[in-house]
Amino acid sequence: MQSIVFTVTNDISYDQRMHRICSSLAAKGFLVRIIGVNRPSSIPLPIPPLYQASYQQQRLNCFFQKGPLFYIEFNTKLFIVLCSLSYDIACAIDLDTILPVWWATWFRGKKRVYDAHEYFTEMKEVRSRHMVQKVWKWIERIAVPHFKQGYTVNQHLAGLFYDQLQIKFEVIRNLPSIQNQPNISHTKTTQKGDVLAEYPINNPQNIYNFTSNKLVQLINNQFKSKFIIYQGAVNHGRGFEQLIPAMQWVNAPLLIVGQGNFLNQTTALIQEYGLDQKVFIHPPIPPAELKMLTPLAHIGITIFEAEGVNQFYSLANRFFDYMAAGIPQVCVNYPMYAEIVEANPFALLINNIEPSTIATALNNLLSDDVLYNRLQQECSKATKVLNWENESNQLIAFYSRL
Repeated sequence: MQSIVFTVTNDISYDQRMHRICSSLAAKGFLVRIIGVNRPSSIPLPIPPLYQASYQQQRLNCFFQKGPLFYIEFNTKLFIVLCSLSYDIACAIDLDTILPVWWATWFRGKKRVYDAHEYFTEMKEVRSRHMVQKVWKWIERIAVPHFKQGYTVNQHLAGLFYDQLQIKFEVIRNLPSIQNQPNISHTKTTQKGDVLAEYPINNPQNIYNFTSNKLVQLINNQFKSKFIIYQGAVNHGRGFEQLIPAMQWVNAPLLIVGQGNFLNQTTALIQEYGLDQKVFIHPPIPPAELKMLTPLAHIGITIFEAEGVNQFYSLANRFFDYMAAGIPQVCVNYPMYAEIVEANPFALLINNIEPSTIATALNNLLSDDVLYNRLQQECSKATKVLNWENESNQLIAFYSRL
């Protein structure tokens, strides 16, 4: 069986998508390694696999943690590693690891794959800085055409890649696994556990264990009744400028679980609107704990700004994670979400992300039990079809053909 190395610039501790991909391939006999970055907050390796099939995990130590110097340092070290490792296929996850994968596989005569999880050059943090976007577009233009095999997360993005770069990518969506989904319960606990990743938890009494004392305290105090959850990156373009002021009029607290390049601004917005006792931010938690936390929430939220190709044609991981957790959500009415909800009506779509629109939709779900129960039932139906156990067959087939 072939060996595959995946390369990412993030902390693999919290990357559910890559855990699913690596675990699924390892379970089918592929020899898998993932290389990421060692961050100050990183959980010790190895992270337990999803399907009990082990794969190698490696982090590169970098003196610089962000900015151009980080990318130069990380890509240089990654190139050196890829020139010395034994593998058959190297897969670059997004543009920020594409150059060392291209150069190393060319130098060694290995197969290469491009995994376009984002339309990288159209992310707001890139698009809003002209010179930064210009550099990444140059990298995209010279590097991506050398990757004749690849995949992305939805058909709209695949079409954009073909239109602009004449590269035909397959579609492999990041759907949640239902194999290890915990039973939905609103039991709370003050016990601490040591859960590190998305794997089966023997918990017959439905007691929920979290390693974070802060999270335990929030659940047992501020979130005794209904609460709203946002899980994922706190980045530019994710609608926090609208969501935070909207919470002034929402009849439930909000828990944000994540971090990112808009975290400081989000914290400032919470203070500006006097919402520090209504909107709470918690750092990322391990995937297994997130799977336990999300079903405790009453509503999820998936919003993006409409400006920018990457946002408008997005298909966020949390959109499906809320579905698998059995909680209805408020979601933007953009093409991919509208297409899925039309066939599987498990979310309440909104046509814009004005604060008043967001607040009205959230309060509607908080007060309308008939609507809420109908959407919740649709979550259960949709999860039987939209799950990683089905979608991973396309992933396995893709790599088996290489």
